[in-house]
Amino acid sequence: SLREKGEFEVASLNFPGQVHRWRLSQLLQKGSERAHDSLLSDLALAARFIVVTAKSRLTGHFFSIAQGARALFNGFGLVLDMLVGVPSLMAHNLDYKIREERCRFLVAELVCRPEYEDCMDSLTAYVRHQLRRATMEKFEVECDTNAQPIPYLFLTPKGQEIDLRLFSRDIMRKALPILIGILERETRGWFLHFRERLIAEMREKKMPDEEIEEEVNEAVMKEYLQRVYSSILSNADLEVLGVGVPQLLVQQAQSVVIMHKSVEKIQRELKHCREEQQKNLTESHPVLSRVAPWLRSHLSSAELSKITKTTWSAHEEALKGCSKHNIQQTAYFLNRDMLFMKEREPVLLKELRNAKTPTRNFQWPCRIWSPQSWIIRRNFQGQSEVIPTVICQQATSIVTPRSDPSQPVFLVEKEVNRTTSTRWPLWRLLNLIQRTWCWTWNMMFLLGIVVPWCSPLGLRALFCMKPFMHDLELSQINGTLFPRKTSITQTMASRLVELWRHISKARTHFETEPDTGFIGKGMTRHMNRVWNYVFKGFLGTLLIIFIFPLLCITVTVASIACAISAPLWVPVVTLLLHLYMMLIFDLDCPEQTRNRYGVLFEALVWNILIQGCLQPLVAVFVATCVCPLTSVIVLCVGLTRYWLRLLWDSMTFHLFIKKCGRVPASDSFAVRRIAGPGLALDYYFIIKPEQALAAFEAKMEMEELNAFEFAIEAVIMQPQKDFSHFVKACFGPFSAELSKTGPYRNLERESNDLIASLREKLEKRRRDLQTGLTPTVKAKIKMSTMDLKIAIQQGAHLLERFYPAHILPHLSLSEDEFWETKGISHGDWAGLTGVHYMEIFSLDFLTPVSETETQFKLEAHQQLDLSRFVEMVQNASDIMGVNGPDLLGNVYAPRGNIQVHSPYLEVSAFNPRSRITMNFRKAEKRQDNIPTGLTTPRVRARRQQPINNAANPSWKPWKRKHGEHNPAEKLLIPLPIPHPVHIAIAIHNRDSEQPIPLDSELCWEILRAIEDCHGDLQAVSAIAHFRGGVADSSLDSLGSQTSEDSNDSRESIAAVTGAALGTTETLPCGNRTTAIQTTQSDTNCFHWTLSNWGAAQAAKRRNTSGTVRVDLASPEDISLDTDSSRAMYSGGAYGTNV
Repeated sequence: SLREKGEFEVASLNFPGQVHRWRLSQLLQKGSERAHDSLLSDLALAARFIVVTAKSRLTGHFFSIAQGARALFNGFGLVLDMLVGVPSLMAHNLDYKIREERCRFLVAELVCRPEYEDCMDSLTAYVRHQLRRATMEKFEVECDTNAQPIPYLFLTPKGQEIDLRLFSRDIMRKALPILIGILERETRGWFLHFRERLIAEMREKKMPDEEIEEEVNEAVMKEYLQRVYSSILSNADLEVLGVGVPQLLVQQAQSVVIMHKSVEKIQRELKHCREEQQKNLTESHPVLSRVAPWLRSHLSSAELSKITKTTWSAHEEALKGCSKHNIQQTAYFLNRDMLFMKEREPVLLKELRNAKTPTRNFQWPCRIWSPQSWIIRRNFQGQSEVIPTVICQQATSIVTPRSDPSQPVFLVEKEVNRTTSTRWPLWRLLNLIQRTWCWTWNMMFLLGIVVPWCSPLGLRALFCMKPFMHDLELSQINGTLFPRKTSITQTMASRLVELWRHISKARTHFETEPDTGFIGKGMTRHMNRVWNYVFKGFLGTLLIIFIFPLLCITVTVASIACAISAPLWVPVVTLLLHLYMMLIFDLDCPEQTRNRYGVLFEALVWNILIQGCLQPLVAVFVATCVCPLTSVIVLCVGLTRYWLRLLWDSMTFHLFIKKCGRVPASDSFAVRRIAGPGLALDYYFIIKPEQALAAFEAKMEMEELNAFEFAIEAVIMQPQKDFSHFVKACFGPFSAELSKTGPYRNLERESNDLIASLREKLEKRRRDLQTGLTPTVKAKIKMSTMDLKIAIQQGAHLLERFYPAHILPHLSLSEDEFWETKGISHGDWAGLTGVHYMEIFSLDFLTPVSETETQFKLEAHQQLDLSRFVEMVQNASDIMGVNGPDLLGNVYAPRGNIQVHSPYLEVSAFNPRSRITMNFRKAEKRQDNIPTGLTTPRVRARRQQPINNAANPSWKPWKRKHGEHNPAEKLLIPLPIPHPVHIAIAIHNRDSEQPIPLDSELCWEILRAIEDCHGDLQAVSAIAHFRGGVADSSLDSLGSQTSEDSNDSRESIAAVTGAALGTTETLPCGNRTTAIQTTQSDTNCFHWTLSNWGAAQAAKRRNTSGTVRVDLASPEDISLDTDSSRAMYSGGAYGTNV
């Protein structure tokens, strides 16, 4: 061992059977094995320069010939794009569209049951009515008081019934607190005994610890799920929600568990395959396997090949599990999902990738010169038409669009818009032509029409006598154009009139004021006349008569000249702008993530010159000269170092170590201990049963002190309570309140003093009862199996005699509640003893120490008298003996490295509308980024496009990014089944010649409102046909029920939502350790149960508030019909009733 590893072992004197391992300094001895390992590392480094670095310089993604060719191609493409424009297209939202089609394909074959066709017809008619109503008036899409019933039962082409009642929010809202109670209740009272019994049985079969841990965890989870399912099926409260609802809940949870197990199985197989591949590569390539990039590349290739072969394994395993448990509904949807992924998805991807849209569109507005040619549109009740353009001089009172749906809205278009995009080649030239065209005409209009005829310095302002209004505005009453009062422009004549009128008013004002100044009016009158008539009148008139015409003529001539020459100088300006975009800043950049500054220099200097020309030359030089030379140098140095090390080790061993070496007593610069008793963390302190019982009795006394403190504080505070109760009973009817002064103040002060004295004395006693051990030492304290059983047995006897008389009577809760809070069965004194021992020491205290583990004895203090406990232990030892009766069984048997966690099931496993399937509308308003389910076009347009990784360069660009392969990415849990509302509309569209537009945002809002206020399935039989868009008011609905059960459910949900509602991204079923907190403060499951339901209630309150909002569009006649409580607002040919 010394010659091979540079280490030697020495048997331990204090710990028989164990050894101390020492390692020599490399100055003395390294060992042949460690030297050989260093040689392999040097060889791997030499091989890396050839296999990885040189190869990457040829075909790599960074600093290579291939990268240079790509950069050269991109550079020429960028130059061509800046000159004339290269098409820039993008296939938007591929993943979202695929998911939408996936959701629709799952239910594409479903048909409504014949007895519920009237319900579906009523639903579709209501949606059509709402869509038609939205085109005629403005209203808030919200929960209706007469909620529409929703068909939840469907049939497959083979006659299989599909029951989707779990999509009902009312059912899930009422079932949620019941399910949470069942999940919490079924974790108690059986886990410990069941776990230890299984471990003991498997230990007898000589199974390894890894298999025992796996089998026991699986058996514990299976037992827990079976108990939960049995409780759900036998629960009477769940049966009240509907016939078969408990079975639906169980099947939903079973399907989620089965799918997660299928995913876990595939992940385990993939992990095992990766480990096997890595092991084979290490054995077959001992040198290359030490090159991390080479190893990662081969492992990634093998993993990808394995995933390709097992693409549908998760679906197939889930189908087997569903068939085994007879879950036909989930099996049907799994078959449909796998059929879509196998056959439909590749075709859709190919079609959608070809359906590309331009990355940017450009608008080029060109002004319409003549107001007679302006386009006026009349919009009314969803209809738009072009009306004749009429210009009149009569102004109207309403010029802003009205919100009254009974009044039309008029819009005017003063520009003609032309559009270009990046779809076609030469789009920059098209932009140049369009920019030149529209800028030329707009400049000619501005300089040739607006400035000479409409500006304050134009010809009209010079020659007209009266002020004029050059702009027109649109009337919202009849759609005519009339002069805009705010555009009034003064002329030369009107300015002279205004000037002398101002002078006249100033003189009149001066003469009418009283003469109260320091200087009389006889003197100031002359000064005022000079100021008004000379400075203001004479000079102002000269400026208006001589200067103003010159300015008007100069501006008009210059403007007309510029307008006439616009076809000559505007193209020059646009061409200069085109050059500016090429050289400085690209205003027409087709992509937001691309660089806009100095694009031409980037293409010529960086892409073409540096990356395209210099990079390949340097890469070839590095690959052919630098890397081989470096590899040879490293190889020579490694071989030389290896032989020199072997020579040095042989010399030091024969000349120094063999003659002078001996067993050391402590670490030094030449040798140090690397393993042995006490050095590692796997050592424990062993205590005797009498020591554990002494600490246990101290714990019992502390429990008694706590109970005593609670009881005495209640006695001390009783006079204050009696005083307050007396004052309230006697003087409360007279609205008198207790004054905390005088006698009450003295009583309160006395009570506080007594409580402080009590707590001080009790705290002193508590300090005396402390063990004085640190948490680290407590975690290392253990006992042997027999001593632990004796300590638990005697502790149980002590508790059984002590607790009923000293603790339980003084608690504020009942005895049953006490046992329930401890999580153990009633009267389980041994279990309560174990809980106390865990609180005294640690959780691992109940795991006995094995004989092979390192042990140190922890002795008690000499001043402690443990004779009473020694006698108790001796009596117990005499009764039990070595082969005596085992009164505790296998509950506290040693478990070694076996970790068995308590079972746990997420309540979201019962909900088919958990977050992964609920995120299918307005995802941009949510915090999660899982884009699954159905979406609308507007939502897809609002969503942020995925940013290319090239736009976010890392700090190490030479590192190749290896994406993690998810073997179960094809299987969504739970399956993205649409809501029955969408299924009903899809069935209607499939059989109707006039389908409802599901892609519109308004339609989605209507369907969401129906989901919020969905009808009861029991009311389907009472449905009459929906005629004229008016629903029958006699329909019952789940959403409109306001029973006490729903209120209790809401309170229960609000109370437990923080502790029970978890996300569904993690495994919803599995085992958890008892030391981990399972409550989550920020959850995303069942958000619809609280927030959306609250919003629906708020909408109901808004609907029943008794207020009516009416926008009066115009001051027309208003007539009030008092007999029918109806107001008639009439305006022309249109009217509305409220």
